[in-house]
Amino acid sequence: MERIKEKYKHELARFDIQRNNIHRLWNIHQETAELLYTFVKIKAPEHILEIGTSNGFSTFWLSIAAESCDAVVDTIEVDEDRFKLAKKNLVNRKNIIQRFGKAELIIPELTDKFDFVFIDAGKINYIDYIKILINKLNNNAIIVADNVISHKDTVKEYLDYIESSDLFDSVTLNIDSGLNVAIYKAK
Repeated sequence: MERIKEKYKHELARFDIQRNNIHRLWNIHQETAELLYTFVKIKAPEHILEIGTSNGFSTFWLSIAAESCDAVVDTIEVDEDRFKLAKKNLVNRKNIIQRFGKAELIIPELTDKFDFVFIDAGKINYIDYIKILINKLNNNAIIVADNVISHKDTVKEYLDYIESSDLFDSVTLNIDSGLNVAIYKAK
């Protein structure tokens, strides 16, 4: 990971400055970014979906991992200021498709099926996101949901659904704000 951090030190420094100086940037922690990177490298997906771009920090990490398998990262952001900031931050990344708007309106219009999904947006909507994603997931797709410990009451319906459904195998990891990692099992 040190090699990656050194290679992209200027880009990562910009994200750190923004995180420290701009109110309402909800970036994942560095440890979570590195874990996402590792998951993508292991999974080698073709299509990645991120719900909740913020300023593009997690998108950046997904994108650099996705290079090794020629994957595309589709990312959705609902806040116009964060969307514009991410656009600037990710201008040099060629494997990212940025979408502006509500995920629950954009996801049904997407034509690709996804092998890897990262959810870090409006917590109360996690349950809606996963339900509209079901027919957009390839078998054995990995779904990582952030903030499942820090916002456990808000994402309870999502966790109950994932953990009780025979469509998913899942585990909650006590890393940073909490991650739920689920594997979709198509019937």
